[in-house]
Amino acid sequence: MARQKSPPGAVLLKRLKGLEGKSSGTSLLLVSLTALPTNEEENDFWGNLDDFLIEYKTRYDAELYELSLADRAILVKMSETAEVGMISDIKVSVLRLIQQSFPEHFGMIDQARMLRSINLSLKLPQAIKFLEHYENQPGKTGEKAMDIRPLQQEDIKMVLDTHRKVGSAQFKKIFVQDQVMADIKPDQVPKELMKEYFIRMDALKKHVFPNVELRGMGNLFNQLTITLDRVLVGVFDEINPGRRACSINLNVESVFTKAFEEFIGKKSASPLANIVFEFRQDNILQQFDEFELAANLITSKGGIVAVDAIFPETIGLVNLHRLHATFAKIFWRPGAEEILSAHRDEIKRMQDQGMIFIIARLDDEAGIKIGQDLGITVFQGFYIDKLMGEGKPTAAPRVMVN
Repeated sequence: MARQKSPPGAVLLKRLKGLEGKSSGTSLLLVSLTALPTNEEENDFWGNLDDFLIEYKTRYDAELYELSLADRAILVKMSETAEVGMISDIKVSVLRLIQQSFPEHFGMIDQARMLRSINLSLKLPQAIKFLEHYENQPGKTGEKAMDIRPLQQEDIKMVLDTHRKVGSAQFKKIFVQDQVMADIKPDQVPKELMKEYFIRMDALKKHVFPNVELRGMGNLFNQLTITLDRVLVGVFDEINPGRRACSINLNVESVFTKAFEEFIGKKSASPLANIVFEFRQDNILQQFDEFELAANLITSKGGIVAVDAIFPETIGLVNLHRLHATFAKIFWRPGAEEILSAHRDEIKRMQDQGMIFIIARLDDEAGIKIGQDLGITVFQGFYIDKLMGEGKPTAAPRVMVN
């Protein structure tokens, strides 16, 4: 039996634009399960998910929309007293479904991304902007159907083939994006600290893998990201001539590739000076012995180590000082205000040990205010892009570590 789809994102976008001035008490819940396989063989999970969400919609008199097979949106009236229970209801039920259908993917789920709550009374313009951006991405509902297949081993070579065919300059133009990290001290003009360079997954999906499911492929997806690391360091000097202040996100395993050896080269004693290497906290813990070797190699060549993808709830669970990192990047999310404030003493202790925190994925001003209150002055995200674009920031020529 064919799965009954809810209205697509385009309908939701029109609905949100009609709420201007009438959004009091309304929230938008975004359910994102892009870490799970979406091939048709796993149809039972998505059908069960829809059954639950339809029942949830009825129970709370909400509106349900399907942005893509892996993304849903719920428009609902939500009082402060009911909010915790309504959000918990979705989280527990969805996690239960994942454990039943995809136990091997359960540990890959990031709850902060799985469910996001947006108070439209405060953030309706941001929600509209998000939906407008989302509707320009491939894979949304309402598009012409395309046969989607799982990622396969031979697909990974397609990235290398694409790089060889188009050349480094064109590859950079199509697939590589940068995002600024800004030093924003209270009552001072924001200054660009450095840029992060990364390969855009949406561009890869559009140009290289239009009919391939990239997410939720476990080890194969990890192999793909390691291949992307190889390409990124291979085109780095095309992306950033002169190697000005910047950061790149790598897998621990990528430091031991031939591509990284060539990236280091032998012409300079400090070839990695001015470059921050970000490693995900979970990747560090999974490959800890290898990470220690990688970090020692990077710092011996003048590079700087950062711990990436720290969620507010996990601050203090890992001894960041022991990792000999200079930067630690916290991902902002709804509710982070209270969580970060509760970890004030832990953050201060690590700052006293020399740790420089960055708050990333910011989409509004609240994160800046909370961060500055905690002594954090480095920020990154869509809101920072907009802020720096409107002002006249001063670019720092080097990464300054105090």
